[in-house]
Amino acid sequence: MAMTLTQNERIVNFLSRKGATLTAAQAESRFGVANLRARISELRDRGFDIRTDFKFARGSNSPVAVYTMGM
Repeated sequence: MAMTLTQNERIVNFLSRKGATLTAAQAESRFGVANLRARISELRDRGFDIRTDFKFARGSNSPVAVYTMGM
């Protein structure tokens, strides 16, 4: 029987890779996460050091949150 990872486990596994970054759009397309902010909040509550930077997408005036795992 195959074990299915939770969304939080998939996010942690991904962000644990050296240099990995994740945006809400990437999380939705890769992991089916509709509310990345909520998942990040849950992970921080569990003690994970996840950092947020804001970048501007090309041609946009709205900042996009980019999450990384602190090491």
